[in-house]
Amino acid sequence: MKIAIIGGGLAGLTAAAYLSNSPDTEGTVFERSPQIGGRAFTYEKSGFTLNYGAHAVYGIDRHTLQNMENELGLQFQSRQVDKRKVVYAKRESLTPAPLDFVNIVKTEVLTGMEKVRFITEIAAIIGHLHQLKKHRTLGEYLEHSQASQDVKELWEHLVCSNFFISPEDARQVSGEAIASYYHNLFLSGRPVSYILGSWSTITNQLRSKVEANEKWSIALKEPVESIRKENGKYILKTKTREDLEFDQVVLAMPVQQVTKLLETTPWNQAIEPYKNNTANEVLVYDIGLSKIVSRPFHYISDMDNKLFISDVSATDHTVAPSGGQLLQGIAYLNDDALSDDEKKQYLESKVQQMEKLFDTYYPGWREVTEVKRMSKKAMVSSVKNIVTNRLLPHQLPDVPLYFCGDGCEGKGELAERSFSSGRAVAKLLLSRTGTLTH
Repeated sequence: MKIAIIGGGLAGLTAAAYLSNSPDTEGTVFERSPQIGGRAFTYEKSGFTLNYGAHAVYGIDRHTLQNMENELGLQFQSRQVDKRKVVYAKRESLTPAPLDFVNIVKTEVLTGMEKVRFITEIAAIIGHLHQLKKHRTLGEYLEHSQASQDVKELWEHLVCSNFFISPEDARQVSGEAIASYYHNLFLSGRPVSYILGSWSTITNQLRSKVEANEKWSIALKEPVESIRKENGKYILKTKTREDLEFDQVVLAMPVQQVTKLLETTPWNQAIEPYKNNTANEVLVYDIGLSKIVSRPFHYISDMDNKLFISDVSATDHTVAPSGGQLLQGIAYLNDDALSDDEKKQYLESKVQQMEKLFDTYYPGWREVTEVKRMSKKAMVSSVKNIVTNRLLPHQLPDVPLYFCGDGCEGKGELAERSFSSGRAVAKLLLSRTGTLTH
């Protein structure tokens, strides 16, 4: 079976790594960029390792990466963020983030009775008893909840932090998605970890797995421009080649690119319901400092302005040169209804809020900045997981193609959905050859 995988990001590389393990397959991964990884691309500058996609992993001990580590023989190390050094900033005061039962007791975000209520809610989620899963959205649940405003705000803020979305969008996440996500996370012994060496540690191993099979290849800087089906075969045209013939095609790229690629095919109508999906975007502000200016905590989340700063180098020592410090600021965005001029002003206000947060907790950062990188509209996920969007299934009725990526159905959020959907699609295809392995 000859397979084309369009997209060399986390999902495409995962699918290719599993498929290339089979002696009954051959294929090509087509990637339009000059490097693999997609939005998990990693590069170095002045001794700092910068990631276009944050390499934090939530609940790594219960994560799809654990399956991949065993099934593909991946080797990587991770380090857990110190929960005792994760803080929330609210009304210019700091308090421990209520990430576990110890910090819930210590935090000043909630009063004594509110802490008891919140612990009860966590226990209900762990036991699959929480009413949240029965509500269409978080907003609907909060409207019916008898909880205090502080408890409601905490729920909203947690969803902002873990789904990387604005408060307005957090209220539009389905109750079922939130309940499932936090059931998994609250049971985790390692809620937030970093892959040491960044995503390239994973993507380089996946690439090696693919290229170890001489019947497989990765074509960089070769975007696919069209697909057609003739005599039971798929014929691809790329930027540099024509009439490439395959038995199966996997689309492992953002849904927005999928709909564009298929708009002149017979499958256009089937993909129509997914054309209006909105992407999940954030403002990212990375600064590499020549020395450690301050390290009172590893993560600070500004509850008032809905942004946070991670001291990435405090957890992953590989991302900064000796004695240096790498900070990454993220601002959750919600500018969908704004005009172009309003969006520009809105994004500039987010930059100013971020720099004020840097000034407050990392004084002197401006004088020792070696590397600065800012992306005012970085795509975190191609489909924001809210009820007005639709995640793409691995297969659509009457469409003989396969789909995977962070905009598709799968386990978890963000990178995990890429890994899990790529793995699932590979197993579907391998089941067709009768060589499925576990």
